[in-house]
Amino acid sequence: MPVLRFFALQVAIGFGIASLFLAALLLSDLGGVGTLLCAPSAGVWPALLFWLFTGLTFGAVQFAVALGLAAMAEPGDDRGSFVAEPAYAAVRAVRRPCNPLP
Repeated sequence: MPVLRFFALQVAIGFGIASLFLAALLLSDLGGVGTLLCAPSAGVWPALLFWLFTGLTFGAVQFAVALGLAAMAEPGDDRGSFVAEPAYAAVRAVRRPCNPLP
């Protein structure tokens, strides 16, 4: 699976988890947070921003966990959707002259 598609899928899963988290928080009204986020004077912006930032957090955590699980998968195992292979690059070393301090 290409890296960008892998990243987008994991972030979408993270935003889905954030949606479920926000729905549970609003329905349970834990500590009055649901009432505060859905106050008529503030509009929809506080809930939208809360969803955005929790989505970014959960998406990053989901991506990190999925990347770690994919990297730990055995080469013959089909669990990993992204397995990094070593890349070799030719590099030429350049010797720099040593300048003594005055």
